[in-house]
Amino acid sequence: MKVLIISADNFEDTELLVPYYRLIEEGIEVDIASTRKGNIKGKHGYQIQVDKTLQEVNPDEYDMLILPGGSAP
Repeated sequence: MKVLIISADNFEDTELLVPYYRLIEEGIEVDIASTRKGNIKGKHGYQIQVDKTLQEVNPDEYDMLILPGGSAP
């Protein structure tokens, strides 16, 4: 199984980080995509590395999509 999380700056920290780390703990491959590479920063200051830009994502590679809340554009 492979999961894609799409987010940007100002994401709700727990809505991205909790599923991300739980899926990793279960041995599931997770990619984070955003409008740019580098780190994105949550509303409460947590940062996470972006794996792919949205242009690099091939939807056929993923079994699940997670869209965390927050005020990310």
